[in-house]
Amino acid sequence: MKAYILAGGKGTRLAPFNEYRNKAAVPVGNLPLAKRTALALLSVGVSEVVIAGSYRMQELERAFFDMPAVSVLITGDTAGNDRTLAEALAKHPPTGDYVVLFGDCLYDSAELSKLLKTHRENPKAATALLSPSLSAKESMEYITAAAENGRLTGLYGHEIGEGRRLLEAFVATPELTPYLTRCSGLYLNPGIGGMPPKESFLETGLSFALQNGVEIGAILGESPFIDIDKPWNVMEACFLTVERETEALTQDELAEGASIDETAQRKGFVRLGKNSRIGRNVVINGNIIVGDNTIIDNGAILDGPMIIGNNVIMENYCYVAGGSTIGHDTRVLHAAEFEGVLFDGAYLYHYMEIEGLIGTCVDIGASSVCGTLRFDNGDSRHRVRGRLETPRNFANGTYIGDYTRTGVNCTFYPGVTIGCNCAIGPGVVVTDDIPSGQLVLLKQELEFRPWGPERYGW
Repeated sequence: MKAYILAGGKGTRLAPFNEYRNKAAVPVGNLPLAKRTALALLSVGVSEVVIAGSYRMQELERAFFDMPAVSVLITGDTAGNDRTLAEALAKHPPTGDYVVLFGDCLYDSAELSKLLKTHRENPKAATALLSPSLSAKESMEYITAAAENGRLTGLYGHEIGEGRRLLEAFVATPELTPYLTRCSGLYLNPGIGGMPPKESFLETGLSFALQNGVEIGAILGESPFIDIDKPWNVMEACFLTVERETEALTQDELAEGASIDETAQRKGFVRLGKNSRIGRNVVINGNIIVGDNTIIDNGAILDGPMIIGNNVIMENYCYVAGGSTIGHDTRVLHAAEFEGVLFDGAYLYHYMEIEGLIGTCVDIGASSVCGTLRFDNGDSRHRVRGRLETPRNFANGTYIGDYTRTGVNCTFYPGVTIGCNCAIGPGVVVTDDIPSGQLVLLKQELEFRPWGPERYGW
């Protein structure tokens, strides 16, 4: 069976972390999201995977260059997943039933296996995998689905509704293909008072199929499902991945050349990659997974669980909180404190303290700190494509885009977002969001007065 992972669109709600990457290439647990999905599909019996999209696809091409079972299709300049799927089906046609998934979602391989098994045993024109139920308020944020007695009964555009669910993925037969390729488009039935955008949606074709009496089966997912639509969703996906992967450790696993110093204090299990080393007086609480050629040394404190990448240095009494992901080629140095997600190549210098999502090759100066507790004990509101909203999780984290650097002694207010390619000068107090491509310097006024020995009675 062939699977199609759809990576259409530009992911503008993910800003600034979409500027250099397709949403499907966002690293989750140090793997591009689409690669994580492709590996899950291949593990449950899918024989071929096609990843299709038009925006920033080069990183995905690199991610799959050594996986012959995966093809990356760069489509025309299409805005949505409906046209992306149509082009993928035309250029990489299936030979029978096929699976359709979304490139910006975190999947559970057990749920994907259940979807394929259900479709084989009880075939219909399609079988959909739906997420756990959303709250009525959450249902307003998405196109949602409803099911009854094992059948998909409707799709709803950003409407309030109890028991609504997200469409995670579906298996389709050739009977459904014309509805997907010829009948998708603008979502013209959003309910009373709805205002649909002038964008096309794959769900429109599914809705049209239901209206024409096509039977679509439905299974109800039980595992947490995350649609990585906004920056804090990256944090949610990474924390969930850390939990899932480290829970599987039941004993230490040391690859060739890996070692743990006898002075290290540990509570939990460690998976150490090739030539990685846990050195003197390191403290580890909980399970951790460490990549290749990584050095953790001299009193570093790791409150697991966590995932740490390849070629990382963590040393000299640094502290990393539980649930964190530390990307490849990063540095966490003397007495630095961190909680959250660190993308590849980031540097955290001494005595700094940051909680949040830190982009690729970000350089945070010494003694820079973020605030996460507001005086009103509330959660920060974030502006997403002009709309203010309060994240359910990580609202007060700091979000710093790729290739940004700061000077020493910077302070970040709770919930601020800094764009890509910024330079924040020493001592700047960041109280509001900063767009990409900005140099921000502290303007100060200096006063000079005569001074010397005469001031001391000489």
